[in-house]
Amino acid sequence: MSEELSDPELIAAFKGGDAEALGLLMERHKAAVYGYLLRLTGRADAADDLFQEVFLKLVKNPSAYGEREKLKAWLFTVARNAAMDYFRRESSRGEVPLEGDGLTPGPADFTASPEPGPEAAAVNKALAEKLDAALALLSPDQREVFFLRHYSELSFKEIAELLAVPIGTVLARMSRAAAQLRKNLGKDLQ
Repeated sequence: MSEELSDPELIAAFKGGDAEALGLLMERHKAAVYGYLLRLTGRADAADDLFQEVFLKLVKNPSAYGEREKLKAWLFTVARNAAMDYFRRESSRGEVPLEGDGLTPGPADFTASPEPGPEAAAVNKALAEKLDAALALLSPDQREVFFLRHYSELSFKEIAELLAVPIGTVLARMSRAAAQLRKNLGKDLQ
């Protein structure tokens, strides 16, 4: 099967019984959806489970995805709902891991260049730590909008639909996040 097929074409092929189409969809969207879940939960094991839940929903009910919408936006909606369910389950157990534990990668780790030299690796690590610290100072709403826009590459309209808030709210959160990051990174990078 060709990897150049569009998402709706791959969904149609999967509905027609082609299991390879599902594998291509998962591979195509894994980095973005898994990365989003990892950032939300701060735990690789939780992100793994939730990623599987997202695609299990598609497997169990391929008609749940309405072809009018972009698959990527639909996947993020399902991922966010799965993460919120996860947080509800965890909070009933008394633990809600909102931040990484130092073992899971931070957002800057996903943008660092592969195979840097020793000097570049030290600079990248320092920058990643500063970015992680600056991102941690954002409110959860601002951080979520920032991640969805810059790491998951959703449009502001898609983010507004995903979060079920007006687009003005999304734009305001993004603007405040950007201002806060500039302020926090500006003083750290001087």
